[in-house]
Amino acid sequence: MMAACRQVDAADSQDVFIEQLIPLASTAVGGHEAALTALVEQGSANPRILHGDGRFAPAIEQLIPEEEILERLRGALAAGNSVMAPGFVVFLVQHPAQFSLLVYLELTQSLEAERERLLPFFIDRVGSALAALYYAKLSERTTRATVAALASLAEHKDHNTGEHILRVARMADEMVHVLEEMGAYPDQITPEFKRFVGTASILHDVGKVAIPDSILQKPAALDPEEWEIVRGHTFHGKRVLDKVNLILESGNYLIDLAGEVALTHHEHFSGQGYPMGLVGQHIPLASRIVALVDVFDALTSRRPYKPAWPEEEAVDYIRQRAGEQFDPILVEAFLKVMAYRRETLVADWTSRLSVNVELLDEDHQRLIGLINQLAMSERIGNRRIVESVLDELMNYTIEHFQREEAMMAERGYAKLESHMRQHAVFAETVNDIRWQYLHGLRSNINQKVLRFLMNWLQTHIYREDRGVFAAAVAAA
Repeated sequence: MMAACRQVDAADSQDVFIEQLIPLASTAVGGHEAALTALVEQGSANPRILHGDGRFAPAIEQLIPEEEILERLRGALAAGNSVMAPGFVVFLVQHPAQFSLLVYLELTQSLEAERERLLPFFIDRVGSALAALYYAKLSERTTRATVAALASLAEHKDHNTGEHILRVARMADEMVHVLEEMGAYPDQITPEFKRFVGTASILHDVGKVAIPDSILQKPAALDPEEWEIVRGHTFHGKRVLDKVNLILESGNYLIDLAGEVALTHHEHFSGQGYPMGLVGQHIPLASRIVALVDVFDALTSRRPYKPAWPEEEAVDYIRQRAGEQFDPILVEAFLKVMAYRRETLVADWTSRLSVNVELLDEDHQRLIGLINQLAMSERIGNRRIVESVLDELMNYTIEHFQREEAMMAERGYAKLESHMRQHAVFAETVNDIRWQYLHGLRSNINQKVLRFLMNWLQTHIYREDRGVFAAAVAAA
């Protein structure tokens, strides 16, 4: 029992903790023959299997297969308490997010009296540990959401910023993951650095809030005087974040990191950057990472003054500037990131997917990019990146569907209500996948999820959307 309690106390993430509920409970009761962990959402009486062992292993994501076991679980739910009976136990754990977890174990032997006496204390400990992990996760996500809200100040000034900052944050996390695989900068890539560098990168251009719209949105190359004004966004961003730290008094690791990035993400490894002309390792690691990722994303994105570069040309640009503009070790990591992305490519944009409306085609290309990002982040096993992609996928469903439905209404599309229902089902499914993942109830983005997204590309975009807007273009 003490060994099980020590394992509970050592838990550091809710997804791993929920995965380990069966072995933890088995240690507490002295062994099991078969077991399952089930989820019961608020207002439901139908538990669904999250994890299974023994004869329940093949039943993951299914409803409880046996009526007798279902009644035992419902009995624990009705009583609002765990159940200990000859041959089995049911542990009931209430999650702070308003759902219940049930751990059902069929025992290898009768419970010893001492174990039975201590089990309520063990179950309380499990509940407390799960709540602590949940609130720690909630705090981290609240911080990231707050940072994104602050960065949206710049988004209102520069219409390219919204999606750009999310892509930069994701690739920054990917870079750190690969750098750790390479064994690079072990003294600097601390647990805190890994946790916050992507979030800090979101604020790299927050200083643009002080730059006039006439310069930020100029559809042509800037003159030298305008460039000097734009360069000032580095100091403006640092000042904004310094004010945050003044309010916090004791300072904050995330805000310190974000301030470094805002000030120095345009420095060059050779010393030819701005605003201070820092050289090599004197440029903070987070800033060197964001500098590279920021340039790559800017090159491959359309701007008012330029078209998007092909990815191959942008990769070649980064490679050629190793040791000059960019840290050579980071260029090596970047090339590995791009190799991972190519290896996990599950969908690609082709002209046959075009709906002949540039804005919607760009939206659909964004969706394909997110699907590929899910596959890639699942391949490297980084939950933080998966969460970021799922957040953006949820935002995508809101923004894109509103835009597309408005265009359809404007064109008088007769089947608009049916189309909107399809959108609603997709959004609900994506939100459910995201909810499960964020609460530790889904250990991975499996092939079933990727097939669902790929099917949407084939059936909805290729057939439905393409047919609607192709017909509209032909009629015009």
